[in-house]
Amino acid sequence: MLKDMLYAKYYIETDGDLATVGGELAEIEATGKWGGLDYPPTELFESCKGELYEARETEKGKGYITLALPMKNFDMENSAFSALWLYMIGGATHALISYNKSRLVDFWFDEKYNKYFLGPKWGIAGVKKYLGVPESEPVMGTIVKPTAGITDDEHAEMCGRFAEGGLQFIKDDEKFMNTPYNPIGPRVEKVMANIKKAEDKTGKKVLYTPHITTGPDNILKYGETAIKAGARGLMVNIFAASFPSVKMLRDAFDVPVYAHCGGKEAFGRADGQGVSPEVVVKFARLLGAEFFRSNILGGYLVGGTREEIVSLIDTMRAPMEGIKDIVPALSGGLSPKNLGENLSAFGTGIMALAGTGITQYPGGIAKGVEAMKAVAADYIKNKGG
Repeated sequence: MLKDMLYAKYYIETDGDLATVGGELAEIEATGKWGGLDYPPTELFESCKGELYEARETEKGKGYITLALPMKNFDMENSAFSALWLYMIGGATHALISYNKSRLVDFWFDEKYNKYFLGPKWGIAGVKKYLGVPESEPVMGTIVKPTAGITDDEHAEMCGRFAEGGLQFIKDDEKFMNTPYNPIGPRVEKVMANIKKAEDKTGKKVLYTPHITTGPDNILKYGETAIKAGARGLMVNIFAASFPSVKMLRDAFDVPVYAHCGGKEAFGRADGQGVSPEVVVKFARLLGAEFFRSNILGGYLVGGTREEIVSLIDTMRAPMEGIKDIVPALSGGLSPKNLGENLSAFGTGIMALAGTGITQYPGGIAKGVEAMKAVAADYIKNKGG
């Protein structure tokens, strides 16, 4: 491997030659052609040029290319993530007419550059320690439902029931905004008041992450409002608020951030096109997100095959020097009916998030929480036996 390079791996489909396409992209993405000056290319320019590191054809006109792009072109000190984005996604990599499909499937660089990224605060071990969850158990959590149309008082009442039932993680749904009928400040104050009452009863700590997604001009203000109201964590949609919003919030408030990934399917659902979920989660992990959603077996969303879920979770846990693991939040139709199957497949190093699987459970929230806990306890008992 060449030193001081960003390696970007793409799946390509072309009517032409795969290696030719790779060479074209390596040139365009790193420097472009020399021009505009009436003397030959300089030594500096030559050292800044990219190259095709590898081309591997799987069938005629289809396969994988890996570009090697010099990191001397990047401002890693001040714009590390922006550089990665621009060089792998924001240029011509998905736009040229010389190929039919292009999908960014992975990227990597020398671990000495990890120092420019925060990574998660705790990782799964730290989250369990904070919440007092044994290593052998999953973190049990839920999502406030419905997604809109409830007051801050109703919101708080529901969260109190979740906490009294023994759940230790609660997040807002991704559609909760700072509406007049459920504003962030009062919502968080009332939710945390009920959570603290429940904690006194159960002796179990609860982490609530209110949804604060807004534009970059307001994100820190919303974060400050939530933290002052008692929030112990924050949730932000990385597409609606921008990926760097995760770093901004982590830097400013030193709390765990749930990186909501709603939108990643629009980014990469099409076969062979766009950006893979593994790249998205790697971005979120480098920037400091603590939690990221994984699909589930038996769910209702795309990306729910065992192979796809394992690949995503492996990316969350892959060794990265100086960067902790990101917690897989399993959701998308999780319920007492399929929790056991998912624990058997992915183990207890996860957070189990059941939304309507709890809120619409026969008999109400308390029965839903009880059923989820019973399935987890049964899995742990049988595994131990």
